[in-house]
Order: sequence, then C-alpha cells, then structure tokens
Amino acid sequence: MLKIPDEEWEYAALLFYFHTYPRQSFLAREGERLNKLYSITKGLVRYYYSTDSGKEYNKYFVMDNRPFGSFSSQFLHLPCSFNIQALEDTEVLVIDENALEELNKRHSCWERLGRLFAVYFIHHLEEREKEFLINPLEIRYRQFLREFPGLDKRIPQYHIASYLGVTDVALSRLLSRKHKEQ
Repeated sequence: MLKIPDEEWEYAALLFYFHTYPRQSFLAREGERLNKLYSITKGLVRYYYSTDSGKEYNKYFVMDNRPFGSFSSQFLHLPCSFNIQALEDTEVLVIDENALEELNKRHSCWERLGRLFAVYFIHHLEEREKEFLINPLEIRYRQFLREFPGLDKRIPQYHIASYLGVTDVALSRLLSRKHKEQ
C-alpha cells in the first residue's frame, strides 16, 4: 500500500483547483492537447470517439472520485484522440501538468502513485479488450453493471449500447428477453 505523508497531501492541496462543467459541455475535444488531470467530485463524464460522419462510440465513463485525463496527451504531448464530455453537471478537482511535475520532483510518492494509476489503466484496457473479443453481449452487459453500478439509471440506453459495441436495438432485445425471463 502506498503511504503519502500528510505534509505532501497538504502541499498538493494547494496545487489543485475546483472547476464545474455544465451538462453537455466538453472537458476535452479530439485533436486538442489535454494538459490537465482531473478527479470527479460530483457528476459524470464520458470519453467517446467520433467519426467524420458524426457517429459516436463511447469509450469509457468516469464517475465517483476517479481520476481521469488522457495519458497520451499528458505524458507524450500528443493531441487527445477522443472527446471528454460532461453528461451531468460535473464538479472536478484539476491539476495542470506543471503542478503535477512539481509534485513528482518534490517527493517520490507522487511518481509511485502515478505508476499505480498507469498500471490500473493498463489492466482496465486489457480486460476491456478481452471482453470485446471473447464475451457475448449478455456477459458484457453484466460486466458494465458491475463496473458502473447505477449508471444504467443515469444515462440513455443508446450510450450503454455504444459502450458495449452494439446497436441500441440489439441491447433493447437483450433487456426485453431478460425481463421476460424474470
């Protein structure tokens, strides 16, 4: 377990700031460089890709005090390859890259924390890839409900279908079939 000294938390608190994003606003747009990391204190955001024709594919949802951003944009200085949009009025804690670098230079606990986040993120990507390649829709839907408890009540079904890689009609059929079985 990682132990961060109290004085480091006190110092870090001075470098974070609060920001509020209204529902449907963007925290990042595809093609822009995102030089901030966030943590949600209240609300919900989605990551999504958009095609030239305007079709959207949900990549991920973030809620409940989870850190988020774009690793490629933040650490490789690349443009963000997806959009991040608030689906609800959302309050976040924000730290910019200069402040984050200051923390990393100040004490090794911050680099270790960053490494733990990166490992968690890579693990999530591996599990998500496996889920798409191996699991049928019903299992992917159950995994969605486990990973995002209560989210099915907060967002439209078409967002869930997009995240699961199916049409909203296919998801509707699955849910209708499950309802009949009960």
